[in-house]
Amino acid sequence: MRGALNVAGAYIGGRYRLEALLGRGGMGEVWRAHDSRLERKVAIKFLPPHLADGQVVDRFHREARVTARLQHAGIAQVFDSGAQDGQLHLVMELLDGRNLGAVLQEQPSGLPVHRAVDLAAQVADALSYAHRADIVHRDVKPANLMLVAGGRVKVCDFGIAGFVRADSGLTREGSLMGTPDYMAPEQCRGRRVDGRADLYALGCVLFALLTGRPPFTTHGDFRVVMIDHIHTPPPRLASLRPGVPDELDRIVSVLLSKDPDDRHTYAGAVADRLRDLVSRRAGATTSVRRQVSTSPCTPGPDPRYAYAGRPVPVPPASGFALEAHCGGLLRPGATEVDAIVTATGAGAAPDDTAAAAPRALVFLLGLSEGLPEADSGAVRDAVAAAVDGLDAGAAFAVVAGSEHARMLYPDTMRLVRANAETKAEARAALAGLEPIGAVAFGRWLRLADRLLAAHGDAVRTAILLTDLTVTAESPEELPTVLASCVGRFACHARGIGTDWEVAPIRSITTALSGTVDIVMDPSGLTPRLARELASLVARTRRAFARDLALRVVMPGGGQVRFVKQLTPSVDDLTGRGYQAGPGTGEYPVELPDGESRDYHLRLELPPGSRADEVVAAEVSIVALPPSGDGRTLARLPVPVRWDTGPTSLS
Repeated sequence: MRGALNVAGAYIGGRYRLEALLGRGGMGEVWRAHDSRLERKVAIKFLPPHLADGQVVDRFHREARVTARLQHAGIAQVFDSGAQDGQLHLVMELLDGRNLGAVLQEQPSGLPVHRAVDLAAQVADALSYAHRADIVHRDVKPANLMLVAGGRVKVCDFGIAGFVRADSGLTREGSLMGTPDYMAPEQCRGRRVDGRADLYALGCVLFALLTGRPPFTTHGDFRVVMIDHIHTPPPRLASLRPGVPDELDRIVSVLLSKDPDDRHTYAGAVADRLRDLVSRRAGATTSVRRQVSTSPCTPGPDPRYAYAGRPVPVPPASGFALEAHCGGLLRPGATEVDAIVTATGAGAAPDDTAAAAPRALVFLLGLSEGLPEADSGAVRDAVAAAVDGLDAGAAFAVVAGSEHARMLYPDTMRLVRANAETKAEARAALAGLEPIGAVAFGRWLRLADRLLAAHGDAVRTAILLTDLTVTAESPEELPTVLASCVGRFACHARGIGTDWEVAPIRSITTALSGTVDIVMDPSGLTPRLARELASLVARTRRAFARDLALRVVMPGGGQVRFVKQLTPSVDDLTGRGYQAGPGTGEYPVELPDGESRDYHLRLELPPGSRADEVVAAEVSIVALPPSGDGRTLARLPVPVRWDTGPTSLS
């Protein structure tokens, strides 16, 4: 509610004369005022009157004093603070500009890539300065980022949003500050936060600047978006903004990691990476066209592959390839073009593309007292060998099944990165694996989902090993959990011995795109189980390149009429495609190692496409979740030329 004090012409502290209301929101009002002592214009932010209790007043003045010491070109300066008639206020630098929230309202599809990255780099610079002073903003969002003259951005509201001095003790477990659309998972849980929470929020802001919306939205219920921040893998940036550089996609993915330990820890390094990305793309603009494979659609050696002012990025060296063919020059008045696109899969070796994919694995173990010790030992040894075989940096955990699944390694609810130390610790934990008497597959999988959810950019896999039947959950529990886990991770299962039931385990592997097999004698002379697990781990590498789609991006309002596979058999893919973004369709395809497939694309040209040469579409091969991370494996524009020669009258 607006206080009686806040009227034009009123004096605040006997010094600041209110001139005009600039805005009003949940955190109070902002007024333009005149500082009669220093003869300058300032902004005054008033907190709602109901917040002026003793504890808040004390914290407010402490925060204001610390914030006033922030002297950085990218941070709105705080000049003064006070309280009058029970209302707290903060006197700040008056900024002439618009906040990025307003900018996004005018550009709902997102800003140009280079502009968004530049703005995010400026914000990261300002956060780096504040973090070095042990100050955390905790409410980084577009509305708190002001775009001013010269294309500069200033971070506002440090003193209002609340910040933490590392030694102040002003923030306690359970206190919640921030805006749900941009809040870090640990912030949503009410836990103590550090600068990595600001970096998560920066990732959300950069995502919004590029796509027009944050990774998760409230849809009217802030609790929903908070749960999403905690548990749901964010969508890949490239899936909503096709054509963004792969490195930018990875930077945003790391910033949006659920676990603070998996994020960048230094905002200055983020700023450096973003600026380097902008400078390298700017330097590459003049040469990128020659680096893309020439398409037979164009007669010249140097076709103009850019459209909408944006150069086509160079495809990664993934081993996948695209080639396009279309028939001659387009006649005047033509509105459609037919193209034949040949896609070739990468060879089985080397597997550089898959090796570069991050992987996350959860081993689910449920061994009974009735299993011979030799077989139990063989299972422990096989899992230990599988962990030893993980690439450095792969994330993993071992869950000991029971009626209520528990972490065997590590002892906290998270995955750890594979290295010599964690592998040794996992072997030691496996040596202490104890038999169980009950199985609850639904609860095991729910726990696996929680663990894997923090690794949205990884190939996520669970491996289930048990010799028991389900005895500790209701009949509807497993189907309910499976329905919620479909598409989120893959699960492979191996039944040990003869006492387990095939039906429930097969339902798991069918729903979660996995395999099931019987291991009758784990301790036999042939170490079959160890080979099986090694093969499953290796499969997570190959899986990265196997869930594929042909992505077709139509510039300027063009449309895809149909997509048909021509070889080795004719198959209409049009009805299986789905919209992955504005003017972007994705069509699932299969590309066996080293083999090629031909696809017929009929494309409707965008209105007004009458230049000598236009790009009818941009075609890509992308790796899809859950086994892939949305990475572009090959990319090729499909340019066409118009027949501008003299028209024959015969």
